[in-house]
Amino acid sequence: MNHEASERIKIYNEKGILEKKGGAFHTPMEFAVENLFYVAWSSRYVCNNLYSVKRDYLDFYSVIWVLDGQMILFYEGKEYIVKKDEAVLLDFRKPHEYRADGNHLDKWEMVFKGNASQAFYERIASRWGNKFKVVGRLKETLKSLREELDSPIPKDDMISMQIHSMFCRIVDQKSVKLSPPIEEALAFMYANFQRPLQISEIADHVALSRHYFSRRFMKETGRTPYEYLADIRINAAKEMLTEKALSVAEIAERCGFVNTSHFTRYFRSKTGQTPAAFRNFFNLKET
Repeated sequence: MNHEASERIKIYNEKGILEKKGGAFHTPMEFAVENLFYVAWSSRYVCNNLYSVKRDYLDFYSVIWVLDGQMILFYEGKEYIVKKDEAVLLDFRKPHEYRADGNHLDKWEMVFKGNASQAFYERIASRWGNKFKVVGRLKETLKSLREELDSPIPKDDMISMQIHSMFCRIVDQKSVKLSPPIEEALAFMYANFQRPLQISEIADHVALSRHYFSRRFMKETGRTPYEYLADIRINAAKEMLTEKALSVAEIAERCGFVNTSHFTRYFRSKTGQTPAAFRNFFNLKET
């Protein structure tokens, strides 16, 4: 753990802190620092309008959850009002400033890093921004995380699992729900992937232009129609390779690939193996 960075997190001498509840500095095991998500510090603060934090850099990420009142955040050239049952996900390596908005702010903050923190942060912030609602399963996850961190002996593995769950809950909450045209397009793909199928045909089936359909499909699924269709075919091919006594050429044809060479190249690009090698992994002989 970076003790120098931890010491730079001002806690006890900040103005405006009326009460500190639970949490503290955390010292994870070396295994956690090297392989897991881990927490450097966490706590719940009740503050008044004198509370203000401004930093240029801290080599950690943070989640700040407003439990009551509201907070003003200045981050990446933007001003955010963070209200009750809202939270922000921040990269503390970037300049940041936040303060109480009014005479009462009750907030919980967790400072963490490790594992895939940067990848998750960039995925969430680039697509949906830094602020999100704390409701439903995400709220349950954050409550469990707080309880674990406030326990006498917090468990590194449990903390890491819950931080991973937190990221997944944020992604699930922010992900666009499938619209009826995209749901119908997916059903059409699954029903017709075994034959040559053009993206324009799928767009026509749901009465959208190809350009608009492709953009909307990408926004809602995170993949292009071509990528999604190819993955449907690859998954079907995997089933056939492990369960049916068909040749690779027959499987390529049944899964809608143009020819065996195209199937083999794409299969290898997605799995790192040829279809024959994938089949051999399951102790099945090529026919």
